[in-house]
Amino acid sequence: MHDSHIHLALKPLNENWKRDTQDFLDLGGKKILTQGTDILDFQDTFDLAEKINNEFDKNIIDIAIGIHPTVFQEKFIKQDSDKICESSKKFLKRYQEIFEKEKSKLTAIGETGLDYFEMYNSNLDEKVIELLKEIQKESFRVHVQLARENNLPLSIHARELEGETNCINDTLQILAEEGRGLVSGVFHSYTGSIDKLNDILDIGFNVGFNAILTYPSGENVREILKQTPIENILFETDGPFLAVQSVRRNKKSLIRYGRSSQIKEIIKKASEIKNISEEKLESIADENYYRVFS
Repeated sequence: MHDSHIHLALKPLNENWKRDTQDFLDLGGKKILTQGTDILDFQDTFDLAEKINNEFDKNIIDIAIGIHPTVFQEKFIKQDSDKICESSKKFLKRYQEIFEKEKSKLTAIGETGLDYFEMYNSNLDEKVIELLKEIQKESFRVHVQLARENNLPLSIHARELEGETNCINDTLQILAEEGRGLVSGVFHSYTGSIDKLNDILDIGFNVGFNAILTYPSGENVREILKQTPIENILFETDGPFLAVQSVRRNKKSLIRYGRSSQIKEIIKKASEIKNISEEKLESIADENYYRVFS
């Protein structure tokens, strides 16, 4: 059992790491890939991964660092256009410096990619939206270049407005231009058009499935899972976000956040959808994890 996408440096995961890790291991857990998404949480990510691996005397935690596409909007949107560009370039350059210094500790690059959902839901001026798109694209290009040059897989975020395909089209185009067929990885929590699934698979990428599978509103993701070959499936929690449905509906639950032990419930739901035993699905998905991230 593995968790290919979680944010251990965020609360409350960073406060309950010992209990959460033990619960994961007790269920047969093997690997957790934690993602740093902002320069400010990179050191916390490194420190916590080391602490957990030392505590349990095994290499449980793998690490990825990247700049989440919405970070530029969150940090710099209140500046004027020239300042947004200047600040974003400096921020991206700082990421590259940290990457070069710490890359020996990394299993993957991410979370990175494009996000057109947040900007269109933030009531921004169209010119600002176009500027943010270009900044996100430049950041993603840098991440893909680093992945190619260092032979590291990518953990990709691609989110857009329902019914649109601009974001996934731009993501695939940048992967083709900068990756040149030499990069691989996973599209984490893909909720986009099912018509683009074969394009993702055809370039050698995998798809990460999480607790959305268990939600009443997750029918589109369940359809994506049905059409995803078992050899391209990875499981994730995206914790502390996206707790499984049993936790969300249990108002008395003391643990209300997404954590790695919940992968068990996600696999159970996925096995029903794929009409395969939980044991076989878990085993093949673990093999996929080691193939992608080793």
